Amino acid sequence: MLKKLLSVICCLFSLQAFSQDSTLTDAEKKTLDSMISNDVFLQMLQESGGQESYWEVGISVSNAYFSSRNKRINSSQIETKAVFTPSVSYYHKSGLGISGAAYLINDNGRSDFYQYSITPSYSLQTDRYINASISYTRFFRKKGYEEITTPIQNEIYGSAYLKKPWIQPGLSLGYSQGKSTTYKTIDTVFNNIRRILNDTLKISNANFSAAVYVQHSFEYFKILGKKDAVSIMPQLSLNMASNRYSETHRNPFLTRLKARPRFKNAGSLQQDADFGLQSLSMNLDIHYLVGKFSFKPQAYVDYYLPSTTVNRFSSTYSFTASYVF
Repeated sequence: MLKKLLSVICCLFSLQAFSQDSTLTDAEKKTLDSMISNDVFLQMLQESGGQESYWEVGISVSNAYFSSRNKRINSSQIETKAVFTPSVSYYHKSGLGISGAAYLINDNGRSDFYQYSITPSYSLQTDRYINASISYTRFFRKKGYEEITTPIQNEIYGSAYLKKPWIQPGLSLGYSQGKSTTYKTIDTVFNNIRRILNDTLKISNANFSAAVYVQHSFEYFKILGKKDAVSIMPQLSLNMASNRYSETHRNPFLTRLKARPRFKNAGSLQQDADFGLQSLSMNLDIHYLVGKFSFKPQAYVDYYLPSTTVNRFSSTYSFTASYVF
């Protein structure tokens, strides 16, 4: 599988040969320059954004719901479900932006918005040498859906890469943390006596991640008409992370049991992983633009490197359609 992943990367980068053969006439170049000057999406595609302020509304479907930006965090999901996410964003020409999203899922035959998020951000795109961005996301869980929402409440994520090289090197950093409390009624039998216990489960987690990556954007214009374009960007990343996770059960049975010294940690779980190498991943972004409409399929494949007894491969996908005004 790893060989296939590397083969895909080689094929994508070889597309550059095709783009070099598709030379434009002087008239086509003038038309193209005019399109870039007047179309917000093409400004973004050519990394000359930051000159116009605009709103964007969109909807996406994805099987990733742990994080809004950090794909490595999403690959740690135990199960994946299709999540529909309508969103609205505003981006100021200074680079400041803010977006809000609602997450719709079908759980046990019922469809509902189970969590929401708000994300202020800042992007540096007008610099000649560096493209950088940073964002903070706050997640809000809906009561009754605690078990299927993301365990993350707060997330900071930043990324930067060099523009000039043909193969662009970059670095991303992320920190996420969250706490949750769930309540369950447990019907059990103990010493031949039926017991009904009210159990409180408290979970706390914190994760720091870092990734070094290389990427290149292949850009093609006038695909189906005079005002469309496509960007294809493969990205190969080496991921590192540390993690702190704990869970604690509280109920009358455990309270009595913990009175005995040897059972003082009963009902508790602590899992800590020091900072170290975690995975190799491949991300593919395809961005098709036509006028003010945008269509963006994305696929992410992660290969876990440390020793494990479970499947090393995990994957997430998303498809987003949006409109700018």
